[in-house]
Amino acid sequence: MKKKEVSSKLMLVLISTLLLSTIPGLLVSNQEIRISDEIIDKQFPKSSSVNYVNLTGVAYDVFIRGDYAYVADFDSGLAIIDISDPTNPGTPVYEDTTGGCNGIYVSGDYAYVADGPSGLAIIDISDPTNPGAPVYEDTTGGCSGVYVSGDYAYVTTIISGLAVINITDPTDPGTPVYENTTGKAIDLYVSGNYAYVASEYSGLAVLDISDPTDPGTPIYEATAGYAHDVYVSGDYAYVADANSGLVVIDVSDPTNPGTPVFEDTQGVATAIYVSGDYAYVADYAWGLAIIDVSDPTNPGTPVVIDTIGYAWGVYMSGDYAYVADGSSGLAIIDLPPQDGNGEEFPFELIIIASVIGGVVVIAVAVVILIRRKRK
Repeated sequence: MKKKEVSSKLMLVLISTLLLSTIPGLLVSNQEIRISDEIIDKQFPKSSSVNYVNLTGVAYDVFIRGDYAYVADFDSGLAIIDISDPTNPGTPVYEDTTGGCNGIYVSGDYAYVADGPSGLAIIDISDPTNPGAPVYEDTTGGCSGVYVSGDYAYVTTIISGLAVINITDPTDPGTPVYENTTGKAIDLYVSGNYAYVASEYSGLAVLDISDPTDPGTPIYEATAGYAHDVYVSGDYAYVADANSGLVVIDVSDPTNPGTPVFEDTQGVATAIYVSGDYAYVADYAWGLAIIDVSDPTNPGTPVVIDTIGYAWGVYMSGDYAYVADGSSGLAIIDLPPQDGNGEEFPFELIIIASVIGGVVVIAVAVVILIRRKRK
């Protein structure tokens, strides 16, 4: 329990006591008879609405930055959509690429696009309404995923594993440095000195990148399915593992990953985003699967929100999930935090009562609602 919450409760008890003690002749005894402190059961989500933005290509990935959604739209390249009002998104602005745009990461004034056979494409988005022409850095093997950290772009390639590219000058990227992985490297997440790679046939591959010019040899933790994406939060790596659904792996020691914990989803887990106590999984034909991971060692049962297309990518921002929904374009799903009664959750209900001559004084009952912000 947070210190602020404890302090608030103690203060209210004291106030109740003082109020009673100032009523002369009435106070026989002042005794706290009950404090009920409970978290309402989470039923998430109770309701949601889905808006679609039609695109000319096939949406494979999405990244949110400020008031804009950046979508990897395959044959149509990069699509940029104004989402300052998520309920009324703007008309997409396109910047075509020469390959197949299937991964996206935004950092500073640039969008870094995993552009299939064309390698890494870097696009100036300092003016999102008028993106610049792509600058390319070829990679050996098709480029499928990208993550930017510091002065480097970390790229997954289908054939050559992890490629590290110096982007100190985004207009003139450096020559890739490779570290091969067994199986097809599909996507990745960088956290601290490690790159966590979803390797389709080998599960999770962890590479030391403390020296980006010389990545370490991969350390593997096998999964039961085909690893497509990975997200690291705290001490855990969350893997979208195709037919095996969600896989959670303890990486508190990245050199010795823990035994995987599985939570099946109804479809094929293709991408993942973790926010607060929930993992949001792009579940292909089934849409978006939401899984409670407040206890990562025991994930909850998935709650599914269907989309009309095939969910390939997902990004959470505020109360909205943005889903790259294949030929259906970008799906924007409103996910207000709610409990079973339609109220925002979670909250604590605290009732403090005092007894006067054995009779509960209802007037001194205090009800406090303390809302907990979603991370």
